[in-house]
Amino acid sequence: MNQPVLRVILISCMLTLLVSCGGGGGGRNDIPPPGPSSPGTTPPPDTPVVPPDSNSPAVPYEEALDLEVTISLVEINATGNPVVHFFVADGNNAPINDVAAENVRFIIAKLQSSDLGNLHGTWQSYTNTIEQPGVGPGSEPRLHASAERGSAGTLVNNTDGSYRYLFAQAITSLSEFDEDIVAQAQVEGLSLSFDENLTHRVSIQFGGGPVAANPSYDFQPSTGATSEIPRALIVATGSCNKCHENLAVHGGGRTEMDYCVTCHNPGSTDANSSNSVAFDEMIHRLHYGANLPSVVAGGSYQIYGFRDSLHDYSSIHYPRDHWECVDCHAGSATSDPVAELTTNGDNWNEYPTQRACGACHDDLDFDDHYGGQSDDTDCRSCHSQGGLSGSVAQSHLHRPSQAAEAYRYDILNISNTGAGEKPVIDLQIVDPTNANQAYDILNDAPFTQGGGASRIAATVAWSSSEYTNTGNEAIGASSVSIDVLSAAENTGDNVFRVQSPIAIPDGSASPFIAVSGSGAVTIEGHPAEELDGALTQIPVTNALANFSINEADGMPGARRSIVAIEQCLNCHDSLSLHGNNRTDNLEGCATCHNPRNTDRSVREAAFNPPTDGKQEESLDFKTMIHGIHAAGYRENPLQIVGFRGFSTYVYDEHAVQYPAPLQNCLSCHVGTSYGLPLADSVLAVSNDTGADMINPGDDKVASPAAAVCASCHDSDESITHMENTGGDFSTTQDSIDNGVTVEQCSNCHGPGKFAEVGTVHGLASP
Repeated sequence: MNQPVLRVILISCMLTLLVSCGGGGGGRNDIPPPGPSSPGTTPPPDTPVVPPDSNSPAVPYEEALDLEVTISLVEINATGNPVVHFFVADGNNAPINDVAAENVRFIIAKLQSSDLGNLHGTWQSYTNTIEQPGVGPGSEPRLHASAERGSAGTLVNNTDGSYRYLFAQAITSLSEFDEDIVAQAQVEGLSLSFDENLTHRVSIQFGGGPVAANPSYDFQPSTGATSEIPRALIVATGSCNKCHENLAVHGGGRTEMDYCVTCHNPGSTDANSSNSVAFDEMIHRLHYGANLPSVVAGGSYQIYGFRDSLHDYSSIHYPRDHWECVDCHAGSATSDPVAELTTNGDNWNEYPTQRACGACHDDLDFDDHYGGQSDDTDCRSCHSQGGLSGSVAQSHLHRPSQAAEAYRYDILNISNTGAGEKPVIDLQIVDPTNANQAYDILNDAPFTQGGGASRIAATVAWSSSEYTNTGNEAIGASSVSIDVLSAAENTGDNVFRVQSPIAIPDGSASPFIAVSGSGAVTIEGHPAEELDGALTQIPVTNALANFSINEADGMPGARRSIVAIEQCLNCHDSLSLHGNNRTDNLEGCATCHNPRNTDRSVREAAFNPPTDGKQEESLDFKTMIHGIHAAGYRENPLQIVGFRGFSTYVYDEHAVQYPAPLQNCLSCHVGTSYGLPLADSVLAVSNDTGADMINPGDDKVASPAAAVCASCHDSDESITHMENTGGDFSTTQDSIDNGVTVEQCSNCHGPGKFAEVGTVHGLASP
């Protein structure tokens, strides 16, 4: 359990183990006295600068768990060298007085104007190196933005938590730059010339301590203005962290988008691959990854990073819909409801460019596109509201998600739910966009499309404490499904009634196990509409309601709360699976993905049999979801056979790239539900359903805690550890219930123990 650093596969921006930052060029080392304090522009601008509290004891840099850095002023001195004044404090505003030159790097860039208007522009760093190709297909040297190490210029510590840094690189005259860098910039059509009227940004990278920080300061050198100037705030760090949680790349020191773009600008190219590392182009391409037209055609998307290490993004699978631009970009006119708005967050829709659009559409030849496009100035003539192609937002509209807004499934009543009875379900499907008008699902077009295009099902499952569906009169442990569109009766006002063909088991029939407690009904499936000339299955959020079978108070009980769909949607946006039938309802998933269900019946008929040597694999939610997300960590990839044996899913690091720290259980779990001991209702997990697939009594099972932990920690060493502490991967549920098999995991991994689950996963104590 006490394993080395997790081999977590980080999607997208974990790419950025790419750019090696070095020192700058010449310049003088005389530092002028500090100027008057001015508003800092570590966003938001015009926030008053608060110096560290001089009455508080200083906190050593290497002990500071919170780092609050404020750039108070940036000046350009008489020799053209930028001078940065900044404060460093901890989270309690206590001064940090021992920041050393090796702890910091500095970069300064200008926001170059654009022919598209003053709300658009590109950053160009003044501090650059020339990268020579050494590996890969690249054959030409290329300019590469970098940052000055603190030891390149002069860092002055004022011993009160305030500092000054004099850049080594003077920026006001091209004669101050390295001649080779100026020449290389000219070859690539880039300009390093100084314009005092442009917005400039200074960013600092803090490293070598417990936490990272990347403060930025935007200003106009000619006036000193820090507000009401162009700033090109396109994507917020918070938008990235919806998936990445705490994006920290290049060894963990770079965490803020405002800093990233100062290096990842159009003036930077990876010489080894000849691929641009401009932020807009690189981020679009790596998120599209396996779907890039060039990759689909057999090519690859690769970038060589630190010490010529190869990073191949050709197998990246983005966990959301690629066309939802507002997942990352969010302005006042185009925003996701939970997105973090930025000043220029609407630029993606208002200012199409060849570099941004061509990043995903990399099979598009702009020299031939509608007569040839030499630059971006004519893009809006077609790609705008009212233009020939409509706006970018219209082109990227995810029509099925938009159509789904017109549907809601309602379970109105569940009756006849005692043991031995066949539940009766009253349901309705309404249009929330039309005053909840009810559909006639037996006659309205979205519900009458043939060939399975229209499908609505009601399912019945039991028991809610831990679903098993024992006694469902079927091979396997799935819920009982009712075809609503063929079996429903309209009882009036478009309220439809169906009845389960299977009774709640009372123990009188094989496998002679009575059901108690509560059960659940779900409404799943999809209407169908013609969208863009094609009949499309519309993913509608499933409904679920619990019912009492024999609860003492007659009130139905729900399954325990373990994970929240909202946390899944941080990455997935919409979680619609099984042909858009099951959408955005986790308890609905758990009714079938339960401890007694496996892929045995379809594995036997697999068109492409798995290679794991197993007779069956559990479909239990708690083990399957861990196994899928831990694809880059497991010793052996999880393999599951899908619908009717048509598909075999191999969840390895090429299929799944988890974008956040894998050990953070709180990414999915609510509260302390990830911890031990497990609830008494948690069942062991069947891994051998025995000779009688209808009767769970002959199942071989993995004890519950061991089953969950082994879904990530599947190495022989980990399995042996679990078995040595009471875990058993070939026991029976009876042995567990009768105390023959006793897991002792909580002795070490329980609350307050030295290896508490939260502790070994690096989580804060509850």
